[in-house]
Amino acid sequence: MSITEIVLKLALIGGDPVLYILLIMSIINFAIIIERFITYKTIEKNLTKFKPLELKISLEKRLGILATFGNNAPFIGLFGTVLGIIKAFHSLSTSTEFGVRVVMAGISEALVATAMGLFVAIPAVIAYNYFVRKAKFLMMVYEESKK
Repeated sequence: MSITEIVLKLALIGGDPVLYILLIMSIINFAIIIERFITYKTIEKNLTKFKPLELKISLEKRLGILATFGNNAPFIGLFGTVLGIIKAFHSLSTSTEFGVRVVMAGISEALVATAMGLFVAIPAVIAYNYFVRKAKFLMMVYEESKK
């Protein structure tokens, strides 16, 4: 069995595992966004009670996850799309009937992975930018209050 045949067998699984990964990423994403909103409100109320390093660590916690999801979710979605298209064309090559329907159903399912990747990435990037900006603002207010 050649390496191409091995990779093809893996690719023929399709985009479903990728969709599950993106769904899990989406749940984690929204959980972090909610947690950060709650944490930032709490920090804002008790800003002067923090030590500088403790404040910085509290403000930046989990922002790396949002950045990672925002940067990589579209690529994971694209990977699912590619796997789905490979599966669609393979179905066309093994199908006894020839027609557009055989490929179009597979391609439309594959494109769901791209949409799901964007569904994960866009809120992650928006939230990341918001929280980074809010963290900088709170750090400035904190530093000004300590003068």
